[in-house]
Amino acid sequence: MKKILLAALVGVCTLTGFAAPKKAKYYDAAEMTFVNRAEQDGNPLRRVDVEKYPDLSKTARLYLTYGTGVAVKFKTNSDFIWADWETTDTLNSPNRMPIQSKGLDLYIKKDGKWMFANVGRPKYNGGTHSYKIVQGMDTTMKECMLYLPCFSELLDLKIGVNPKAKMVFEKGIERSPIIAVGSSYTHGTCTSRPGMAWPAQLSRRLGINIANIGTSGIQKMEPFYAHMVAGFDTDMFIFDTFSNPTDQEIRERLVPFVKVIREKHPNTPLVFLQTFYRESGNFELNKRAEEEAKYQAAREEMKKIMKNDKNIYFLDPGLFAGTDHESSCDGTHPSDLGYQRAVDNIEHSIRKIMKKHHIREIKNNR
Repeated sequence: MKKILLAALVGVCTLTGFAAPKKAKYYDAAEMTFVNRAEQDGNPLRRVDVEKYPDLSKTARLYLTYGTGVAVKFKTNSDFIWADWETTDTLNSPNRMPIQSKGLDLYIKKDGKWMFANVGRPKYNGGTHSYKIVQGMDTTMKECMLYLPCFSELLDLKIGVNPKAKMVFEKGIERSPIIAVGSSYTHGTCTSRPGMAWPAQLSRRLGINIANIGTSGIQKMEPFYAHMVAGFDTDMFIFDTFSNPTDQEIRERLVPFVKVIREKHPNTPLVFLQTFYRESGNFELNKRAEEEAKYQAAREEMKKIMKNDKNIYFLDPGLFAGTDHESSCDGTHPSDLGYQRAVDNIEHSIRKIMKKHHIREIKNNR
């Protein structure tokens, strides 16, 4: 009986990915290259060094300590990749999946394109995690990109490989030529894993770093957001800023928001996206009316500010998930399918704007 129980326990450990690894050599991710970050200095495990911005709200400060959209890059010829990591223990919403919230998401480049490899599955409870992300690979040299968790602060990350394998990396934070600013739609609520938010998907398609400054539920074009964003060094901004504010707030805040950014970025292209259609409005008439008022306010206010600024763009539809009503996770947020459709919709327009403003793609980085 004891042998049977022991065999069953070993089987469970193997299935969950927490079985003890064969001997691995561990490297501190903080010493590696980080991409998709808005700033090129500070703690690379956070999106933003929030201490620089005393006017941030408490919730915005919390969310910006998360590594949403940020990824660590390295090259290795190891036959396996293991990760040990520590996060804050945040899993407080039914539309934040455990892998998306506290897990890792590995992509490996194949034939010049980023291909999904596997995820680092976190423990459901607690903040200390260990998982063999991929194993049984050939030993050719591979370029890897590991996305950080979307909805918890990453406190530490160690990457383990075969001790006989090569591990190649340089310490630093790459500049992001595009910065996406927005709501929970940009933050990636309801995605299944960290690499599926629309800025991450668009980044892989364009072959260019895109920093994610989405803050779930609280992006309403407040002055503190404008001043923070204006200080970032980038070549283009993409804004999902019509999702959280009311129609009246859109009319009151859009012009001042743009004015603050234009003080430091007088000619930088500013691309505004019309918000997602919320499926909860299919039958709830009050919600439908609220959303339609927001759509209309965005259209009217964008028309005004675009009259005198040739470098401001409005994509309408922007975050568009189709018309079959099958792409929602919870009536408000899209599923992975919805996020993919949104990227399908805006990719061509973003490429045209990049070309017009001479924003260069990173070749062979898709």
